[in-house]
Amino acid sequence: MCFSTFHLLITGGFQRLVFKIRVALTLMNQQRYDKGRISVLGLTSIGHFINDGNMWLIPGIILPILNQMGVNYAIIGLLSSLYAAISALASPLVPMSIKWLGGHMKAMALGMFLWAFAIGLSSIGFYIHDLFLVYVGVVIAGVGAAYYHPIGSALLSITYGGTAGTALGINGAFGSLGRTLYPLIGSVLVFIGAVSAAYNLWILSLTTALVGVVVLLYGIYRFDIKAYEKRRDDPASNARSLRISIMLIALLFLITLLRNTAGQGVQTFLGIYINRVLKIRLSVEYGEILSILLASAIIGQPVLGWLSDRVGRRLIASLSTFAFAAFFVAFIYTGNLIFAFFGIMFVLSNFPLIMAVLGDLFPREQVSWATSIVWNGAVTGGNVLGSLLTGLLAQYYVPVYGQVGALEHALLIILILAFISGALWVAVPRPPKRSKVPLFG
Repeated sequence: MCFSTFHLLITGGFQRLVFKIRVALTLMNQQRYDKGRISVLGLTSIGHFINDGNMWLIPGIILPILNQMGVNYAIIGLLSSLYAAISALASPLVPMSIKWLGGHMKAMALGMFLWAFAIGLSSIGFYIHDLFLVYVGVVIAGVGAAYYHPIGSALLSITYGGTAGTALGINGAFGSLGRTLYPLIGSVLVFIGAVSAAYNLWILSLTTALVGVVVLLYGIYRFDIKAYEKRRDDPASNARSLRISIMLIALLFLITLLRNTAGQGVQTFLGIYINRVLKIRLSVEYGEILSILLASAIIGQPVLGWLSDRVGRRLIASLSTFAFAAFFVAFIYTGNLIFAFFGIMFVLSNFPLIMAVLGDLFPREQVSWATSIVWNGAVTGGNVLGSLLTGLLAQYYVPVYGQVGALEHALLIILILAFISGALWVAVPRPPKRSKVPLFG
């Protein structure tokens, strides 16, 4: 009995020890996993801040400087259009880069390096007064802009799984913050002296490159997510989906194309309008005004999302499109920046609603197909057409109305497309009765 009791005590103690070791290892692994998730969230959020900030350096800083240097509206519109087109054409490079480089983090770093090279090249162009280098820099920036968003959202979705919503929300807030602050940061760097020093944008180029190095090293030595093969869909199923939904997707395509054409036209020439029409010289004050206008989306996105969850996506999408156009018409006729604030709020806050409408209208198995068509076709097409048409219209009217009147007339004409887009929402059917995922909270 004594031996048996002793044996049981030893065995029980050993089992408890093994259990405690397992618990300790599990806790250590969980802590390591939590730290890894926080690191991924931190790096992707910083990347989002820089990516979206860099995107607004082009219409907010670079294009107004080019216009002040005598580059006409048509060339500026063409340059912005090329940036958008190159960004769309470069999209297939993103999954290829993930596969070639062996991970999402490494591909995200490549996007940062492309951004750094593009801004650096434009800085050199301004420094040596070679506008061709500036143009090339803007076009290369389109390649860099193609990388972050698909990679950042994939990293967070894979890392956080079912709890990715909060992480994506935090990450999105950093993107909005970068879009808001970069025009001000760029203005301080470029316009704070008596003479514009556009070549000082090299500082933002260096910052982008340093963040790219950190992301690259983290992807090499700490954590990365490999490329994955997508499951092949059933071609017959896709064909049936196409036949069933072709009219609805065509309608939503047209709505989004018209709205994005008007929105991109306004955004491309907003900085130039503030400078040339409102007579606010390119200075730190100019950067402050642009940053305040862009900050409106931080308020607008959650408010419109909350309303759409309660009132209805179609109604809010339509009203917000009308509001965007109406506020900008009022801004053009009065010059009151309060109207511009609300106009920018509605133009930057509307797009998530369209994506949510797609999720409501289409069966779950068709959502990715519908979203791909709207994103790759209508949004990209609008980005290209908006800049190009507005620039060509403005240049066409210069001999008739002068520099100021020409830009005003071009913007008023392009805004007609937004009114048409808003009206077309009445043709969109009600979504089928099924559970909807709240867009915001």
